[in-house]
Amino acid sequence: MIGAQRQKAPATGPFYKQRGWIGSALFLGFFSVMSLVAVVVNPDGAEITTDNRSETLAGLGGPLSPGDPQQTRTGPGGRPQNCRTDDRDTARPAAAPADVTWRQLDAIMLPVSASSGPLHTDATMWWCFAHTPTGAVLAAHIIPVQLSGASWRIVAEQQIVPGRARDGFIADKIAAGSGNPQKNAVGRFAGFAVRSYADTSATVRLLVTDPMGGYMSTTVSLRWRDGDWKVALLKDGSLYSSVRRATADGFIMWGA
Repeated sequence: MIGAQRQKAPATGPFYKQRGWIGSALFLGFFSVMSLVAVVVNPDGAEITTDNRSETLAGLGGPLSPGDPQQTRTGPGGRPQNCRTDDRDTARPAAAPADVTWRQLDAIMLPVSASSGPLHTDATMWWCFAHTPTGAVLAAHIIPVQLSGASWRIVAEQQIVPGRARDGFIADKIAAGSGNPQKNAVGRFAGFAVRSYADTSATVRLLVTDPMGGYMSTTVSLRWRDGDWKVALLKDGSLYSSVRRATADGFIMWGA
């Protein structure tokens, strides 16, 4: 939009009561894994039913385990140990990765690539993405979804850019608790677009099916830090930008 825009006053109060975060939460709600029974449509159109997925936040306030990649970063270029990717292709993708496959994380089907990551899909966290636009795309899909799972605290410590926004996110998420389990319809990832890319940052648009029909879109910001992609929270603590109704125009479709 051309023309001057009125500057918004900074948001105050807990992140989960702020307008921007509420919009993000509506988007993330399509990927809720806190339901007793969640039904997902995978890329092949088959239904997957996941039972007994209510999560608990108990015991997640302790220190990171000795095996966490942040504590074993001894690889070349500051990359985590045993994390090696082919980072030569820095062109923005014109199509979905040829080697992409889909793996289920709790109730969600997520894209993974043998060349672009995540190369490690541990029990607590999926990590090690290529230092490329495609690697950023995959990180933008995967990291936010992990933040609704049982290991959210480790994911937050390892895969969100450090700072006051992250500290507030963790504190407020603990204060908010796990909520009441409920049955939810779950959308699926349909497409993506690389809005911007640089050596140290990326912005990725996500296109998601709305269980009620049509598409929703939002944006995830990332930073290259400590040898891997991390989510950069917005100032109000949001994982995503404002959620909007969308069409497939301008997006690279996953072909699912």
